[in-house]
Amino acid sequence: MGRIGKTKTKSSKRVIDMIDVLVPYLKEQQKLTGHCEYVFTDKKGMHIYDIKRIRDYSWKDVLKQCEIKYRPIYHTRHTFATVMLENGEDVLWVSHMLGHKNSSITLSTYARYVKRKDKNRGAFLEATVAQNDTIMALSENEVA
Repeated sequence: MGRIGKTKTKSSKRVIDMIDVLVPYLKEQQKLTGHCEYVFTDKKGMHIYDIKRIRDYSWKDVLKQCEIKYRPIYHTRHTFATVMLENGEDVLWVSHMLGHKNSSITLSTYARYVKRKDKNRGAFLEATVAQNDTIMALSENEVA
């Protein structure tokens, strides 16, 4: 209850990569929190340490202001994973960011939501095949 202690699982203790595009937003948030060691604080300056406090403190209000039907804050985690995978991020990186023990957990949970119809399947092979065709054509010319 607000104390820093052990993580839920061994894989939960990890270093999270900072996504560069988010840095300006976190710096703005830091201005609001008075440069304390925590990114998110309540009106009294106490760190917001669990999802229930975030939900009760501001999540519902933010959704209402954005005219978005209520959904659990945990959905942001699922959205993050799905969007990252849909846009070709490395599944191992996404798995690490989520704190999954291995990538099979990430894939079994999120792969069904990933739709990439615009992807040209096997496109990386085109250059290899073209290169091999060129080599074969040159070899045939040398023989002839």
